[in-house]
Amino acid sequence: MISLLDARRIISEKTQPLSPVEVPLAEARGRVLAQPLLADAFYPSGDRSTMDGYAVGTGNAPGKFLVTDELSAGSIPGRPLHPGEAIRIYTGALLPAGAVQVVPQELVHRENDAVTIKAFPENRFIRKKGSEAVPGACVLAAGTVLRATELAILAQLGVVKPKVIGLPRIQHLATGDELVRPEEIPTEGKIRDTNSILLAALLEKEGVKIQSRPIADDLDLLTAAAGLGGDLLLISGGASVGEYDFGQKALQKSGYTIHFDQVNLRPGKPLTFATRDTSLAFVIPGNPVSHFVCWQVAIRLALESLAGRVPSWNFLTLPVQHREILSSNPRETFWPATIHCIDGHLTATPLHWSTSGDTFSLAGVQALIHLPAHWQDDDPLQTLLLDLPNTL
Repeated sequence: MISLLDARRIISEKTQPLSPVEVPLAEARGRVLAQPLLADAFYPSGDRSTMDGYAVGTGNAPGKFLVTDELSAGSIPGRPLHPGEAIRIYTGALLPAGAVQVVPQELVHRENDAVTIKAFPENRFIRKKGSEAVPGACVLAAGTVLRATELAILAQLGVVKPKVIGLPRIQHLATGDELVRPEEIPTEGKIRDTNSILLAALLEKEGVKIQSRPIADDLDLLTAAAGLGGDLLLISGGASVGEYDFGQKALQKSGYTIHFDQVNLRPGKPLTFATRDTSLAFVIPGNPVSHFVCWQVAIRLALESLAGRVPSWNFLTLPVQHREILSSNPRETFWPATIHCIDGHLTATPLHWSTSGDTFSLAGVQALIHLPAHWQDDDPLQTLLLDLPNTL
């Protein structure tokens, strides 16, 4: 049995980002940029006004100016400004040659074709050419997750087919003769399959689709299905050492190398991780709370590494309400919890968790409270934040 820290290290070492692909800009949200994005020109392309007002040139003193032209956004400046002249200009318009100052319209008095400026403001109200980027400057680094704002940057640079890390092909096998579909009424000894919908929803949140199918507790059937591979293979159930737990055997018969099969983790001790060439595989303990915890602390790391993301593994030291609910254990524990904002401060509240098979204990879960092995009541606790409360 290895520590969770060692398990995460092994997963990181054995996982390589997928090959880059080009995708349409409209489909790039949430994807990871595969190469640096460089500016192709000066941004802005020339000196531009940041206000509606009047542009004046150098060497002028406050006083009366003749208005000789008008420039709106998108128009091309004509002749340069001469002393004693001003040009009516609008936000975003290019400044003409010789213009060094824009005076906002509320600071001038206009009569017919002349304006009177009593004083020049300290702010010149000009976006200088190349002040945001010059040709060849790195605008977005490789590894950047493309959100709405980054997509706007791509659009500004004219990158309509960005090169991003590919999406993994994920196969999920839900094992167990006792499983029936959620829409069925279980007969004696049967239970509804919750893990397939749980994993599908967790992966969809990460922008990835999953192919799930049920597999009976049969070594040959499971081996054949596991042999189909994919970038990431998830096997629900069959992770323990019982006579019908075939997950690890099926992986070995399919050519996978087992890197670990027990983690000092509660819940989720019999978690198995294996690889075959560049393909990854996990055998996940069958209970739903184990599934959820294993996803958050181990499987998600593999998915992030495949996608070229920086692992989201950040803990907060938060006050924990109702600590009497928590119990110590020889294994490192991740306890489901909710997050509340009280007087402007986040607090964690452990959920009532009876067993790793208690799906109902996950209702509203937003965090996992980390309990070190043999944790004592007065030890400080850290919380792995999964979702912020809706009140923020």
